[in-house]
Amino acid sequence: MVKFEIKKLINRLVENLSDRSRDVILSRFGIGQDDYETLEAIGQRYGITRERVRQIEADALRHIKSPANEPLVKPVVAALGEFVKSRGGVMEEAELKASFASNHFEAKPEPLKKYEGAVMFFLQLAGNFTRTKEDDNFWPRWALDNAALKNQESFVNHLISQFKKEKHVVAAGEFTVWAKKYNPALSPEAVSAFLTSAKNISKNSFGEWGLISWAEISPRGVRDKAYLVMKRTQKPLHFTEVASEINKAAFSERVALPQTVHNELIKDGRFVLVGRGLYALKDWGYEAGTVKDVIKSVLSANGPMNREEVIKAVLSKRMVKPSTIILNLNGFKKREDNKYHLA
Repeated sequence: MVKFEIKKLINRLVENLSDRSRDVILSRFGIGQDDYETLEAIGQRYGITRERVRQIEADALRHIKSPANEPLVKPVVAALGEFVKSRGGVMEEAELKASFASNHFEAKPEPLKKYEGAVMFFLQLAGNFTRTKEDDNFWPRWALDNAALKNQESFVNHLISQFKKEKHVVAAGEFTVWAKKYNPALSPEAVSAFLTSAKNISKNSFGEWGLISWAEISPRGVRDKAYLVMKRTQKPLHFTEVASEINKAAFSERVALPQTVHNELIKDGRFVLVGRGLYALKDWGYEAGTVKDVIKSVLSANGPMNREEVIKAVLSKRMVKPSTIILNLNGFKKREDNKYHLA
């Protein structure tokens, strides 16, 4: 893989510019800096209008595009083209900057991040890439051509329709099958690039894919996060364990406190308190209420049952000791065949 000594390369391309023109170019693209500067910020520094800054930038770029600099510019532009092509011909802007710089730039001893702006600089010099602005469905993108953009948009729209039809998140393996079925020619790198710039599809902390609007993909609070981690563990958890699992999943920088988790779960109908501080999902068949309430429920659903049958049925819905169930059975009538029933 070709590596460019980006600091030396940039210095050679701007060395014949005036001090001010050189500063405008480096500042506008954020090359060798922590971030780029706006036209207004540069104008204030020099006491000139933003339009004048724009003119200086345009003149400097025209100078850099001179035939004399072609041997310096052409290899980088060619590498950019191959890089974007290998990812389906479309890439989200921030991802393109970071990944191309990581793969093709050498800037030691300075941090490579200070030279990610050079990627935008060479894209401008190339002049043959298509840039689309951010909209409701996509982040800013760079593409080889309009055909690549249409291909990406068709792929993303197909997946959105598939998710709306299935109505559930899918694991990475199943998601790969969906992508291959739609277009077997798409490489994993292309699929990843297509999805990075899409706003409506994402994956959660467990690698499951779905629509960004779904709580299982973008959990918005403690309750959603608890539901997601418990769905994965597939077993009842103490509220302290739920808090621990939420923090392990690293949904955000905010730490989940055990007492907060306890307070939130007890107010959400998706969870059932099945023991002392122990929660389960209602989807698993557990029922809220006292042990006596659960006994009533199982007898109502199944008719007369003997003691062992009642214990087994209640334990499938609540996590309590068999002796607790036996104790609560004392309040129920028993037939001559030793089966309990509702009066």
